[in-house]
Amino acid sequence: MMIQGMVSLFRSLAGIVLPVALLIAHSVTAFAADGSPYGGDAEILQASHGAGKSSRVSLSDEEAQLYRLLMDYRRSEGKPPIPVSPNLSRVARLHVRDLEAHPPSGSCNLHSWSEYGSWQPVCYNGGESVQRMWSKPRELTSYNGNGFEVAACTSSGRMLPSHALSLWEGSSAHNAVITNSGKWERLQWNAVGVAISGSYAVVWFGEESDPSGR
Repeated sequence: MMIQGMVSLFRSLAGIVLPVALLIAHSVTAFAADGSPYGGDAEILQASHGAGKSSRVSLSDEEAQLYRLLMDYRRSEGKPPIPVSPNLSRVARLHVRDLEAHPPSGSCNLHSWSEYGSWQPVCYNGGESVQRMWSKPRELTSYNGNGFEVAACTSSGRMLPSHALSLWEGSSAHNAVITNSGKWERLQWNAVGVAISGSYAVVWFGEESDPSGR
């Protein structure tokens, strides 16, 4: 896909701030790459990525639930599940915590990154900021591909997985990313990372698989 076309596409995917009042817990659970649960809260998610290579990532209960809801929704739309990516989950976690600590303002939407972290800041408003947002997985982890994000926040309370998904389902642009439909039909997601913190939830999708998990 040509860069110009992708830039035009992402200009249509502005972060959406929608109000909901929510509640969150903080214990840890584990889900396999296909969404199936492991034994208990103390388990660590392990996703295999080729011969002799595996990776581990811990998700909170809410993050694991959001992943499961996303995969269930994709199945209902005839789409396959996506393996959990430790690298994209790290990017998601860094970003959601940055959003919580330093909410974007002015022309900078939810895909923005503040100046208060070990990354290049991004005021996401189209143009050159598109490439700097896409490249965050390569900047922050060993993931080799671009990352594509959906994000949501609430004006009060805390984010719940079911509410985050309902907000994205209700947005045609975000729904298309999640279900590989419309302008995203030509792409296939082979990695996904999820994070929830405070009033925010973000999900990062990637075409490349995550073989290293570093």
